Amino acid sequence: MTEQVTSDGRMSIGKVTWTRWVAAGLAALVVAAVAVVATHGAAGASSAPGCGSGVPKLTVQGQGTASATPQTLDLSADVDVNGSSAASALAQDNSVTAAVVAALEAQGVAKKDITTTDLNVSPNYEEVHGHSEISGYGVDNSISVTIRHLGAAGNVIDAAAAAGGNSLNIDSLQFALSDPRILQDRARHDAVTQAVDHAGAMASAAGQRLGSVCSLTDDSSLSPVVGPLRVSQSTFSAAAPSSVPLEPGIQQATAQITLVYALEPR
Repeated sequence: MTEQVTSDGRMSIGKVTWTRWVAAGLAALVVAAVAVVATHGAAGASSAPGCGSGVPKLTVQGQGTASATPQTLDLSADVDVNGSSAASALAQDNSVTAAVVAALEAQGVAKKDITTTDLNVSPNYEEVHGHSEISGYGVDNSISVTIRHLGAAGNVIDAAAAAGGNSLNIDSLQFALSDPRILQDRARHDAVTQAVDHAGAMASAAGQRLGSVCSLTDDSSLSPVVGPLRVSQSTFSAAAPSSVPLEPGIQQATAQITLVYALEPR
């Protein structure tokens, strides 16, 4: 039923009053329904097994590991040259660096996987009659390279060394996983499985059975996955042996979790 307005613009008081009574009654019914649901929910929660303060609990820890073969190789290198002036040293460094980058791309390394990480221009000094004087300038251009096809990694390094000559220094080679999170999650899965097995055995020995899981905490370190192999070389040159032998080995991730169960009588 809706409110009606008379021809002179006044509302019918009786109809308005009746509508307000209906609205008030509906509001009361809604409040009562909510109260019933809340009471029923509270009763259900109190009767169901849970993790309240008076419930006996069992806390266990699990440690898991997972290993995998690396899929990529991260290479850090420097092109280091000297010249009589800053301009000449920079021009020479630019030329050598461009040759190294071209050699990397010719071996299949994508542009997005070659990054300039630092460029430093600094004066060189020598002692003249007891005084330090500038004798020239040095330029150091650092690049980072990700090699995604390990089978070609040796040839990639050979090509870069040939292009850079004695000006190229390879500082480090680090094998890596394309997505370390996959290995870390496998380690976490192993840790949880171990904790569940231990909890079941302990509860059974104590004459109890496992109830609800009260908490599950990941105590794993967030440090990156690392492998046992790290190759460090200084002054790779064109005289380096062809097809540098590289063995990626395996990399391992570890995880630790804490699991809390409610205990129930058998």
